[in-house]
Amino acid sequence: MHKTLLLLTLLLTAHLAAVPPAATTLAESHHQVTAHRGSSASAPENTLAAIRQAIADGSGYAEIDVQETADGVVMLMHDDSVLRTTGIDKPMWKVTAAELRQASAGAWFHKRFEAERVPSLEEAVRTAKGRIRLNVELKNNGHGRRLAEETVRLLQAQDAVRDCTVTSFDGRLLAAVKKLDPRIKTGLIIGEKRSDMAAVLANPTYDAISIANTLVQDTLVNEAAKHGKEVYVWTVNDPAVMERMLNLGVTSIITNHPEQLVRLIRAR
Repeated sequence: MHKTLLLLTLLLTAHLAAVPPAATTLAESHHQVTAHRGSSASAPENTLAAIRQAIADGSGYAEIDVQETADGVVMLMHDDSVLRTTGIDKPMWKVTAAELRQASAGAWFHKRFEAERVPSLEEAVRTAKGRIRLNVELKNNGHGRRLAEETVRLLQAQDAVRDCTVTSFDGRLLAAVKKLDPRIKTGLIIGEKRSDMAAVLANPTYDAISIANTLVQDTLVNEAAKHGKEVYVWTVNDPAVMERMLNLGVTSIITNHPEQLVRLIRAR
């Protein structure tokens, strides 16, 4: 009996030693790891559950998408339509915050997330505060009249301007953010080759570029560094590509599987 208990104790100790503790503070997180829409392979995208899972996975950042509702509330949503994640067949700009809060934002993913709701940016910032930074993508759907202004106001009100990076495909939105509060880090999202990349890198509006991983080369990373720009790459789910991006020295890797990327970094 004594030998059996000793063996069980040794096995349990070995197991606990092999499992790294979950990161719960910014100091314990990995700045090179950005959880795409939160840890979206493990929890429903753009929900508080996904942000909490990103924290548990050790991510340095959670990337989230924000849009305005019909009544001007900045809430988390990737698609123009809210149908895929809520079951409501309306575009984001025609649904109210109250309607969204009545719908499940997690049942589509798994029944255990049925209680999840579409969170506001304010709720996301409060959940992240002191535990993970946010990469807030402004989605320009053509109807968000005050998206940049409201986002900046919320970040200022929550004392979160230094804990969040604001990104967008739309440089005009980023220029508006920078004008409203120069302290906020901004990043231009790039999904295809651009002939004006030199001008992008020289543009003081942008502190970073967030670029599709298929477009990333060492020359680009080096040029970005010369201009003082950070480089984020998306969306990387293949471990071999993760390794390549780490070797190139990019600032952060956006992935649906942050737990895999954390393991790779810890093993280096």
